Amino acid sequence: MRWDTVDFVIRSAAGWFFRARNAESWIFRGAVTVLIAIHGANWVFKYSGPIWGTAGSVEIGTGGAVPNGILWAVTVVCALLMIGSAVWAWMRYANEQKRLSRKKVFVIEGRGLRDDDGSPLKAAVPDSIVGARVDLVMDLRQRKDGVIVDPGDLLQPVAGMKTLFHQLQKGNDRSDLTTVYGGLTAVPFTFLTGVLLDDEGDVVVMDWDRGASRWRLLDGPDDGLRFEVTGIDEAGSAREVVLAVSVSYTVKSEDLATTFAHPVVRMMLPDLQSSHWSQVKQSALADQFLGVLKQLDAAGVERIHLVLAAQNSAVFNLARRYDKRNLPNLVVYQFERAQNPKYPWGIEMPVAGVVTARVVHGIVSEAQSQGG
Repeated sequence: MRWDTVDFVIRSAAGWFFRARNAESWIFRGAVTVLIAIHGANWVFKYSGPIWGTAGSVEIGTGGAVPNGILWAVTVVCALLMIGSAVWAWMRYANEQKRLSRKKVFVIEGRGLRDDDGSPLKAAVPDSIVGARVDLVMDLRQRKDGVIVDPGDLLQPVAGMKTLFHQLQKGNDRSDLTTVYGGLTAVPFTFLTGVLLDDEGDVVVMDWDRGASRWRLLDGPDDGLRFEVTGIDEAGSAREVVLAVSVSYTVKSEDLATTFAHPVVRMMLPDLQSSHWSQVKQSALADQFLGVLKQLDAAGVERIHLVLAAQNSAVFNLARRYDKRNLPNLVVYQFERAQNPKYPWGIEMPVAGVVTARVVHGIVSEAQSQGG
């Protein structure tokens, strides 16, 4: 037997004996304590030899303090309790291992903004999320280091991820499954992923920390900042509106004007440098987002052109809040600074009766069409 195996066994046994707080460990410790106490009450020390130069002997002890019948009866009971508690502990351990073997963690990672694989999300999932890791990678790269040549070709990998995800879930108890998402993909594909995963219960969302160059959880404090909403009243009775959401950068009016001729409703954080590393904050922002969508729907809006400047995790969380059955038709656009129009294409989401996502191209504004 290897020494590291022996060391592990010794450390595990010591940890269970001294630190465990379950019933069997208390019984085991109690039995050991009783054995030490009762056998300690029957001890004898004998010495034979010279004592101050004279032969002699000394005998000190408490032998007979506990009758032998009681001594051995208590010893047998304690031994049985120790054996029983050890068996109980082993059964608990075996059942726990069996339970953990059923646990699965589906790690959905979107890759699209960089050609290199970088640091995989799967390796960054914390140990506190228990279960066998199942890697689901959406590779949305077209070997142009973030440049999307043909967005239509990338719709299938996203749809395929959802199909594979559901296949892997079959035959498993949902309580044994955990889903983790993180990605570096273009805004329309991130939003589409969120829409497709909106009914998957709680999803642990991670994001790429550019400063630390690592994946991390949304575990920061909530700074209390929320969207400031403008333009709803000005939209009037328009059937189509542009919803511009600014979380990390400002969505500029001049950029919107290159593509859209519709009224603009804005949702903007008062401080675009504020931290987005709070799940509580992102959930609150998603609630605001849903509230504005409901207002637009109540005003008679039939189609929303959504423009987002936000971190991947924020886009994903906003998307998961979109009500696919009760809210208007939705197109989410891609921003390209070097192109004109600035929003050359978008993805029509599978909502409001649209069965399959499809790519649509930017709308030329009325001013441009008249000038041309």
